[in-house]
Amino acid sequence: MSLLQPAYRTRIPLLPILREKVGKVKSENRNATIDTLWNRPFAFLNLCCFLIFTNLGLLYLYPLALDAMGSDKHATGWIMGIFSIAAVLSRPFFGKLAIRKGEYRVISLGLLLSLAASLSYNLITELSPLLLFVRVVHGVGFSAFIAGSFSLLAREVSPLKRGAAFSMVGVSIMAAIALAPSIGETVIREYGFHGLYMAAALSVILAWVALVIGLRPAPPLDQKGHHTVVRYLPLLKDRPFLFLLCSTLIFAHSQAIVANFLALIAAQNDASSGRFFFVSYFTAIIILICVGRVIDRYGKLLLLCMAYPFLSLGIILIPNTVQSLLFPITAILFGTGMGVLFATHNALAASHGSMEEKPAVMSIFTAVYDTGFITGAVVSGWLASHIGLDMLFISSGFFAFLGLIVAMFSHIKEK
Repeated sequence: MSLLQPAYRTRIPLLPILREKVGKVKSENRNATIDTLWNRPFAFLNLCCFLIFTNLGLLYLYPLALDAMGSDKHATGWIMGIFSIAAVLSRPFFGKLAIRKGEYRVISLGLLLSLAASLSYNLITELSPLLLFVRVVHGVGFSAFIAGSFSLLAREVSPLKRGAAFSMVGVSIMAAIALAPSIGETVIREYGFHGLYMAAALSVILAWVALVIGLRPAPPLDQKGHHTVVRYLPLLKDRPFLFLLCSTLIFAHSQAIVANFLALIAAQNDASSGRFFFVSYFTAIIILICVGRVIDRYGKLLLLCMAYPFLSLGIILIPNTVQSLLFPITAILFGTGMGVLFATHNALAASHGSMEEKPAVMSIFTAVYDTGFITGAVVSGWLASHIGLDMLFISSGFFAFLGLIVAMFSHIKEK
């Protein structure tokens, strides 16, 4: 009703345009099976995300096993990084596979590969090509799960509730990443590394159970003789989507710098990084719970612009507050920016493309997001060796501010 009132008062020909937009939204809503949040499919898909990212978070501790095998830091970096490289390179393939076979089958394939990889870590007792192969398989499995699940969310959640939906998914993901490493440390103390691998495998099995119970296979987009052809290059020629990808890369790169180098700068200053991670992720979870409906009501782009200064300032202040009582304030700033930017970027990406193009759109988007975590580790590691950790965080904070410039002066649009 509020959308129609301005057009009525000014009596200019906006009403047909608004009717067309409302009709488009209603049309998408009719195709949405996850039309209200916290129904059975959405709740169990969130549970799947929580469990798969628990698997990922448990194996954040895999460098400890590599160190026990005699791996140096350079080799450890590549072994851990090849997971992300495999995930990024395989993502476009799984986007197209989701169109042909359906998201349910792609998610199931991802769970199967993740389970096989998690169990295979038990067989590895030394650095070998088998280790690299297992990491690649694990990365590909994770990639398939992300491609299928995020495509399903983009296609099936009502456009009016995408902000709230991706906020809740963000809560599940960040809760898993916040809790899993601590659980993993306890498991290693009690049962060793084999216990860690079995716990990681158990989380995948539980995710598969949640998938079977909560979701039903839907007909794929490419069926009944109708061949759906989706090409990635035309999607990348869409300027609003391309600028959104630029903002996504900036956000993920900045987020990865904190994830990879905070522990080092904290140790350099005889401080603890654990407090920062706890406060920032707890803040992000609270923010995601609170702002989901606000994003849908007041606009994703507005909140994206408002969040970047929080992220930027939170990174810039780390070197000067790491030893002070203000460190939790810095963590709150970073967590606020991280939470809002995660939800807004995902919701904006989900608004691009037709229903047939959603799997390809979300595959590109999530691949770019993961690429930011690769560049955040590799490029920033090289930069830190030249300018030091303090300047790395300060310069990275100003780099994050570029995201605000991209959002304000580019062609990012809400659809």
